Parts: sequence; structure tokens; C-alpha cells
Amino acid sequence: MAHARQKSKAGVPSGFTLIELLVVIAIIAILIGLLLPAVQKVREAAARMTSQNNLKQMALATHNYHDANNQFPLAWNDWDGSDSAAMWNKAGSALFYILPYIEQDNLAKVANKGSTNYFWSVYTNYGVKPFVSPSDPSCPSNGLYNDAGWGNYGVTSYAANFQALGWWFKTSNNKVMRMTSLSDGTSNTIFYAEKTAVCLNNAIPSGYSGAKYNIWAYGRTSWNEWNPVFGYQITGAASKFQVNPTWAATNSSCDPRLASSPRSAGILVALGDGSGRMVSAGVDPNTWWWACTPDGGEVLSSNW
Repeated sequence: MAHARQKSKAGVPSGFTLIELLVVIAIIAILIGLLLPAVQKVREAAARMTSQNNLKQMALATHNYHDANNQFPLAWNDWDGSDSAAMWNKAGSALFYILPYIEQDNLAKVANKGSTNYFWSVYTNYGVKPFVSPSDPSCPSNGLYNDAGWGNYGVTSYAANFQALGWWFKTSNNKVMRMTSLSDGTSNTIFYAEKTAVCLNNAIPSGYSGAKYNIWAYGRTSWNEWNPVFGYQITGAASKFQVNPTWAATNSSCDPRLASSPRSAGILVALGDGSGRMVSAGVDPNTWWWACTPDGGEVLSSNW
């Protein structure tokens, strides 16, 4: 009588039955299911560490800039090539100014060559790795976002605190910040925070349409939603950061005027003392604003 299963010379079955094979596959599937969340957590932790390190390096570069120039890099310097009232005749953002201090001296030289002594020479076609967060789903890994028909914008996953680093307009409404300006204390003042690199929300801010880009070099009032800043157009408690905003559709929830976090737990920031930390998503909105103001005299509450 023929057997349904062959045996080896030792009398041991030589193969798996269908049931045994299905059991093995099921066990493997269970193990993969248990392993994937752990792998995901490791990846998220690694991305978070990279982002925090980027912010820390930016804060330290800001201090090095201060040592060399006796002031902090302006959140923006509004100039377009013909206004002699502009500071240094060199428009740009804080991220633009700290290039030489984050090992991007060659790129800084491109911007400072000849008559192109401002950000217009580098705001497209140049991505900067330290300005890209692996946690930011809107930011291409090379830091260049292609807007068909317009160009490759150099975008960033971070933004400068407008209140802390100061500004220079084409008017007398200017504020240059130095270490002595931080009367609230460097450890109580935010310098930089995360912010979604691209926001396709057509409705915000009012009066603008189409994509909004957090362009690392940009520093003008002409297109406010391009500036890598927060704490400017919306101030006070209303300026609290967004958590997990959507960004890829014309009706997205992202607001380019606010700092924003790509995770539910909270937002990564760099403080004025060069340290970094995670600010909880549950932080009181007033506490957030008090941490944005460098000289308001507020005492941060216990939920900071």
C-alpha cells in the first residue's frame, strides 16, 4: 500500500506536510508582526536623535556667529539689492547666516560672490543636509522640493524664533539681538524649532495661494510664508506649535506661520544655551509663548 508521505532510510519523514508548513508560516508572520513595531520605534528614535542633533548644531553655530559678529544672526534681513538702509546689504535668514559655522563655508562663498551678496543666489538648487530632518515627511532627503514650473527650492525642516534672534526691516522697526538681550535667560529661550518644510494648504495664510515652502535661505517680507521663522505673524498663546499637521493636499491642516512637529509626543527645540529638548504636546500655550520671548520677564510654568 502506497504511503502519502515518503520516509528516509531511518524511518523519519523526509518533508513537511501542508499543515506543518502553514504553521511555520504563521509563526514567522507572528514574529514579524512582533518585530516590526520594535524596528519602527528604533527608526523613529534614530530620526529623532538626528533631528535633535541638527537643532543643537544650529544653536551652537548661532553662538559662534555671535562670537564673530557680536550679535545673533537675524531671523531675517529684508533687502532686495537697492536699499542702502538694509543691514550689511545682505538679505537672508538666520539659517543663511550660520552657513560657515555648520561646515557649509563653500555654500556661503557662493552666496557672497561678487554682486550676489544675498540669499537669492542660493535659495534654489541648494539643499543643506543639516537643515533636513528625517522625521519630516514633507522634506525630500536632498533638501530640494521641486515645484513644477518654478524650480527646486532649498527647503528646511526647521525654523528660527523670530522673537529671540531679531529682525531687520526696511523701516525703523528693527531689533538686533545680543547675548545681553536675553534677559529671561538662555535656558528659558527657544532659538530654533521644527517646522514642516512644505505646506500645500491653499487657505493659509489669507491672501496667498498654492504651496508654501520653508526655504532655508529666504529672508524677506514679500513672501512671508517662505521665511523659515515662527513667532512672527502669529504671536502670544495662539502661536503654539502644531502636532502632526497634514501637508500634502490643498486643504491640509498645516499653517506655515507656526512651528510644527511630525510626532504626537511633542516638538524638538534648541534653546539659547545650546541645549536641546522635547517640548510636550500638552504644554500650556502661554508657556510656549513665554519660552519664545527672550526678554518678557515671564516665569515658565511647571509644565515646561
